[in-house]
Amino acid sequence: MTVSFDTPSASGGQGAVTVTCSPASGENFPIGTTAVTCKATDTLNRTAECSFPVTVSKLPTLSRVRYLAFGDSVTSGEVSFPVGSTSFHGLGGITKQVVVPSAAYPTILAKTLQGRYSSQAEQIVVANYGLGGEKTVNARDRFFQALAIVRPEAVLLMEGYNDIPGGANGAASGAASEIDIMAAEARNRGIRVFLATLVPPRPGGNRSIDLIYITDYNNRMRVVASRQGAVLVDLYSELLPDVNRYIGVDGLHPNEAGYAKIADVFFQAIQANLEVR
Repeated sequence: MTVSFDTPSASGGQGAVTVTCSPASGENFPIGTTAVTCKATDTLNRTAECSFPVTVSKLPTLSRVRYLAFGDSVTSGEVSFPVGSTSFHGLGGITKQVVVPSAAYPTILAKTLQGRYSSQAEQIVVANYGLGGEKTVNARDRFFQALAIVRPEAVLLMEGYNDIPGGANGAASGAASEIDIMAAEARNRGIRVFLATLVPPRPGGNRSIDLIYITDYNNRMRVVASRQGAVLVDLYSELLPDVNRYIGVDGLHPNEAGYAKIADVFFQAIQANLEVR
């Protein structure tokens, strides 16, 4: 790229002092660090030199820019609020869920990607196909429709919360089987799959899922990711150390900080796997 810089000033010397630099200001500099040397010459032909580096960095780019975020209410961006009292102090009370699009992790992720990969900002899309209350075993047709509509280059897949809460026989295996089918379909279409584990429950919430069911299902996600060549995005491990900070008052849905954390974990996975080196 063309780089311009101020000519260094010279002091002392006899008579008029001329300063020349090599490479000169306004020339094209390659990617990397180039040493610029400037020489001052006075009328007695005496010289003095200085030098400084000019570093040109390549703008980071992504190999894929169209993303489909598919899942349930944790993808759509539902946030829990206490109901019926302004003096709600803790978990276990009555809560309601409200979709807050600006807090949803796909919204935050899109902004983060556009900021990091500014030269591709207009092309980067993270389509939010979260549907509250959906069970994974009922989601296959909607997923295939989303693939046809969005035509993503990468899929961010996180679903299962509505299948496993009661630990019904076959619920986890049935949901995992559907995730396997979705991931395989995306892979067969040349779409890169990012498969997330479910976030940990916050103890004491009125909608939290027993930890044993979350752990069992997440282990199944690890198996599916390995079988389908998907990138495993381990949200559970990332949020667990500070679960009370990231999960809302119902014990299940992330709060605004939790959704921001989820977006960051997905971003790191995308950067590690899709940023052009």
